[in-house]
Amino acid sequence: MAKLNNVLVIDDDDEYNFLTEDTFMDTELECNLVFKEMAQEALDYLEENSFPDLILLDINMPVMNGWEFLEEYQERNYHTKHDTLIVMISSSCYHEDRVKAKSYPKVVEYIEKPISCDDIHELHEKYFGATTEG
Repeated sequence: MAKLNNVLVIDDDDEYNFLTEDTFMDTELECNLVFKEMAQEALDYLEENSFPDLILLDINMPVMNGWEFLEEYQERNYHTKHDTLIVMISSSCYHEDRVKAKSYPKVVEYIEKPISCDDIHELHEKYFGATTEG
């Protein structure tokens, strides 16, 4: 399994991004975090950089929401060209959102905000084949 080296966080909430960074630091996982506040910025970033191991994607964002990002991601065939896994992160607890998220091939989990150290450890162990202490 691949190692978790690079994570792209796509969320328009500055406070949440700060908390996410802090939570990752608390896990003591050594990975590079890149934050993009707009989905289009994230798509531009993906065009110009190597793909991350994991994308944490918020659903509710202005201009282009998480669902629209996923549609564009698939239109560009990124889901077939790259091994990047996507985790939907949302304050929404609607069952419909969970079902919709699972309809996208690269979306592996749906986590309610805020992401916790336990969530990160579980993702790391389940998808990147490593147990972590925490």
